[in-house]
Amino acid sequence: MTVTLVTSVFMSKADALAVLEEVLDAPWNIDDPGDVTLPLAGGVVLSIEVPHYGEDLPLTLDLHHDDASVLRDVADQVWATLEKALGWSIHEIPRGAVG
Repeated sequence: MTVTLVTSVFMSKADALAVLEEVLDAPWNIDDPGDVTLPLAGGVVLSIEVPHYGEDLPLTLDLHHDDASVLRDVADQVWATLEKALGWSIHEIPRGAVG
């Protein structure tokens, strides 16, 4: 299952990873250098969706987990943390009912 959070900011994946690592206190997982992720509470994994060439899209975060309730709790925590700590506006792209 996936929860997709769209932020109000535009930044590179490298810059976003650095900011998110600090704010969420989550070290990068670089087992696959082509797909760097951040491991979060409860086994949730955060990945960054990269715009395709020519697209001007805000930073989009995908949170993944098999358990909908765990995913919902962690997604809500990430949402609140990013809004409070960084002042980002967040909205969720519905991909199905999670929680």
